[in-house]
Amino acid sequence: MRRSLQRYIAILRVVGILAILLVLGLVVYQLYDFYGERLGYTPVRAIQDYFAALSAGDYETIYQMTDRGRLTDIYGRPITKSEFIAQLRRLAGDEPFPFERVEAEKLCETRTHRYYRVTLYANVGGTAGRSQLFIELRKEGNSWLITYPFAIVL
Repeated sequence: MRRSLQRYIAILRVVGILAILLVLGLVVYQLYDFYGERLGYTPVRAIQDYFAALSAGDYETIYQMTDRGRLTDIYGRPITKSEFIAQLRRLAGDEPFPFERVEAEKLCETRTHRYYRVTLYANVGGTAGRSQLFIELRKEGNSWLITYPFAIVL
């Protein structure tokens, strides 16, 4: 009887330790999930950098932040860097995009991608306005790449 009781106590200890480890693991995961969006080079920072580069006419940075796998024409042919930059110049003209503020709201995420609603605030011709669009990002190494949208119309 005593031996049986000691065996049950040992089993309960193991179960208790596993339960504590599970709770601890969940707490660590929640902390990582919470602070992962706020520390380091976050998707929101990548979105803000992307639109700051667009606003400044820094097409080289925009190209570096765009997923190359998505840079194709309507026939699936890869777009070269010069074609990409030429398209952005045609899109923007000689005028920079005067974004005053860029706000990003996380909508959802998958294992590989994050999706954000981006609100762009601008003052064009003395009139304040805002636009909204959806952005898809993919993490590659320590950086985030914009996978949608991109400005290719060839």
